[in-house]
Amino acid sequence: MGVKEIGEKYKCNVCGNIIEVIEVGGGTLVCCNKEMKLIKDIAKAVLERKEEEGEEIEKEELEEMVEEIKGEPEEESEW
Repeated sequence: MGVKEIGEKYKCNVCGNIIEVIEVGGGTLVCCNKEMKLIKDIAKAVLERKEEEGEEIEKEELEEMVEEIKGEPEEESEW
């Protein structure tokens, strides 16, 4: 999947690195020799799996999932 817009966040499912797009140059993001996944696609897949299994998701569980995907907040750097 190629980068499409500024602000997209991608996660490496191997090491956990998360990046945010600040400039769109096209191409596919790779980390640990694997294609990085768009974070909203990860969350969507988890929700779809739960639906298929007939499970309901609680608001608190959804909030925890979002926080886990986002990872620990880091200090913002100035460019």
